[in-house]
Amino acid sequence: MFTNVNNIPVIGFIGSSGSGKTTIIEKVIQYLVAEAVKVGVIKHDAHRFDIDKPGKDSWRFREAGSQTTIISSDTMIALQRRINHPASLDNLLAYFHEEELVIVEGHKSAPHPKIEVYRSKNGKPLQYQNFQGVIAIAAPRHDHHQLLSSKLPLLDLDDCRAIVDFIYKYLR
Repeated sequence: MFTNVNNIPVIGFIGSSGSGKTTIIEKVIQYLVAEAVKVGVIKHDAHRFDIDKPGKDSWRFREAGSQTTIISSDTMIALQRRINHPASLDNLLAYFHEEELVIVEGHKSAPHPKIEVYRSKNGKPLQYQNFQGVIAIAAPRHDHHQLLSSKLPLLDLDDCRAIVDFIYKYLR
């Protein structure tokens, strides 16, 4: 089992843009939380993103040169840190302490176990052969016939319960 430095299990989802990664992760989180599992998520964004808004205090602190800014309220914290190189998955996983499972969207090249999300109607090729750690393919049932040669377990993308059960079984 792949775990972070705090011994928390990690499972990833990869796939082409538009394959449904975010949607299935959202459903998996809902199932797990309903079963009282504490879940954390890391999402890799291939594009530059900014969670801040011009004019807000935290934005002003960053614009003034703050290396790290933490925003906190009674119910939420957010950390913004300037980095000079892409953060490794291991570095990001170190932020998780209380979770019982961390789900990763993206970080295709990292060694953690991954489920590839695939839809033939997307018109994009499978990726499992290009990355280590792919343990299953989740696709709509009507796509399964063309995936048999992968020799990986095939999960029905429309059966979230089965995907959650597969994750539980894999992590045990």
